Amino acid sequence: MRRTDALYADVIVPRHISKSFTYLVPPTLAQEIGVGSRVLVPFGRVMLEGAVVSLANELPAKIHAASLKAISSLVQDDQGPLLSPELLELSRKIADYYVAPWGQSLRLVFSPPTTRKTNTTQYIVTPQGRAALATGSCPHDLRPTLQRIARRTKGILSSTLDPTRRGSARRIIDALVTNSWLARASSDSANADHRKRSGKLMAYEGDDGIPMDTALLTATIPGTDVSWRARVTQCIHSNHMQKLVLHAPWPHRIRRLADAIQQAHSLNRSTIVIAGEIARATWLKQLLSTLTGLHITLAHSSLRSDRLEQRHGSIPAVVVGTRSAIFAPIKSIGLIWIEGEEDSALKEPQEPRYHAREVAGLRAESEQALLVLASAHPSLESKFDAAAEHHYVSHDVALQPKIELVDLRKEPGGTLFSHELISAMQEALGNHRTILLFLNRKGYATTLVCRDCSWVPRCASCAVPFTYYQEAARLACRYCCSSDEVPDSCPLCHASRVSPIGDGTERVETETRRLFPQAKIARIDGDTLRRSASAPQLWESARSGTRDILIGTQALFRREPLPQHGLVAILQADSGLHVSDFRSAERTYQLLIDAASLASPASGGGRVIVQTRFPTHHAVQALLLGNPDHFYEEELAARRLLYYPPLCHIAELSVIGKNPEMVQEAAKQWAAELDRGACGHESLIVLGPVPTFNRRPRNHHHRLLVKAADCRTLSRRVHDSVQSLEQQYRRGQIKFVIDIDPVETGQG
Repeated sequence: MRRTDALYADVIVPRHISKSFTYLVPPTLAQEIGVGSRVLVPFGRVMLEGAVVSLANELPAKIHAASLKAISSLVQDDQGPLLSPELLELSRKIADYYVAPWGQSLRLVFSPPTTRKTNTTQYIVTPQGRAALATGSCPHDLRPTLQRIARRTKGILSSTLDPTRRGSARRIIDALVTNSWLARASSDSANADHRKRSGKLMAYEGDDGIPMDTALLTATIPGTDVSWRARVTQCIHSNHMQKLVLHAPWPHRIRRLADAIQQAHSLNRSTIVIAGEIARATWLKQLLSTLTGLHITLAHSSLRSDRLEQRHGSIPAVVVGTRSAIFAPIKSIGLIWIEGEEDSALKEPQEPRYHAREVAGLRAESEQALLVLASAHPSLESKFDAAAEHHYVSHDVALQPKIELVDLRKEPGGTLFSHELISAMQEALGNHRTILLFLNRKGYATTLVCRDCSWVPRCASCAVPFTYYQEAARLACRYCCSSDEVPDSCPLCHASRVSPIGDGTERVETETRRLFPQAKIARIDGDTLRRSASAPQLWESARSGTRDILIGTQALFRREPLPQHGLVAILQADSGLHVSDFRSAERTYQLLIDAASLASPASGGGRVIVQTRFPTHHAVQALLLGNPDHFYEEELAARRLLYYPPLCHIAELSVIGKNPEMVQEAAKQWAAELDRGACGHESLIVLGPVPTFNRRPRNHHHRLLVKAADCRTLSRRVHDSVQSLEQQYRRGQIKFVIDIDPVETGQG
């Protein structure tokens, strides 16, 4: 390419836009710019950061050079002016796979806005400025900004102003300064605030962020598996993508992870470790630092990525983080490890709705790295992945608890604690053994119901039953968080027999305190952990085992492993089976395994009591038999019969809008468009459309579910159909939402 001639660049900007825009390259940048360069470009009235995807000396016939705007400058920050070809290509693949605009996918590989260097200049209103406001001498176009700054006695940082605005904000500030109504303060105080915030992040990332007895934990971790270490070395040496699925208890997974990191490091290759929750990632970082003796960086969206660059200017690097860490700008990656690969937190809820497990596969392929999908209970997609090499580490029989079954069908209706369970709890407390009561449902009860006419209070926006919270004496929606008062009587039949139905952890706590008033009891669920003041102490009491009885939901399993208990009771083992989601049995099995793993060995008196009304279900039977294959084989047979993943790929398509007739018509058109494009072996199965709730009030929502054997065919066909529909409906009338490979397909 001739750099001395006119040079034009196609630039992708991080917006909901798929196409690129052509800009003129200034002569001053012609020698520096290249494909992947991060540039600042004028886009309408604002300045945006984009990425160059191609360069040319000539323009297409339809574009005139006189109409083009010029690139403003290259981006200079800690990430560097050049986006690596691998990350740029990764963003394009994500856009294709998840049917999202390339501009949206580009946001993933850019450093977060919070990591950019900010101007710490501070603006303070002067006495003259306050006088101008009081006398009305300040012009109308300057008054709102001056009033905004005047409300803050310490002024505002320039970083709080929009730095991408090309005109208004900067011109107003300059005019106010010129009139002596604003003063630029010394940046010392701003820098102090900046250092204070950075100090908090550094403390959170550091080894003392969450106190942990690593010596106690490392004592429970087994020794090195020589064959595993050799296999990891062989895979990394092969210099092409390899995928391993590791099905093992957590101590064995951690040991194999530490060994894999050391092997990659010895081969001068970097490592990325992904976990679903930041608390879990923090725990992994601390434990792996102890086991490997290497410096490990904790990386997630709210931490400063420049520290990552400073610490890992030379390879190899070891990065641990949540799903966004899969885009860490590090080179020479030899190992990508997904810890808890079945965790739904690995799925991004916003566009582009990527799954970190699938993106890890794309990046491992481009980096020719080893990908390990590790779990105590792998997803069916990973368990039956024919392209992966499977490693299974069975539980030590000597460490297994005694598992007992209680058939609730033989108990009186509404039984929460069976006679067997109450007796076992009395025995455990008498022997000074701790107790865990597991029920994966918050609140006091599922909802209220009128015993005369069966009326149920529902959320006006979501049309789902309210959850009843007795302690707060309120009804709350689990989706939009709206609430209502508890009615004194039924609004339909005016009967006073409105009572709770179903059980939640709040009711379990109430009943437990009634039965065992002398016991020390703690409840851990989404509600108690949201109380920021008491949450750390609450979790610390659970981790230290200082409570006699611990009551909890799946929130118990989102952080580091808890100590084992003498008695674990699963109060309603089948409660999750009735959710309208084809993965309900899989999630139920995973929760049962996690809960049972917190029981002490049978040799030490450890017991697990499973209460259920569905004792023959394969999820319950697999737990009782201690045989994972029993569950996986039965569940795969059911999925094959109904044609659900892993036998196919699915897409959940949603049509949202304010006009119900238009939404319904658009949804029907979408289904017809997908059916119309079907031809021979590329046929799709389209289910719906069906009306469903939307969490935003005053919106109407219809949904389709599309199945296809090949993911690329599914993505391409959905892309073509939505392109056609978006041309028919004016922007703002209808919103088309696409979720490829969703992890939650139920309506709640």
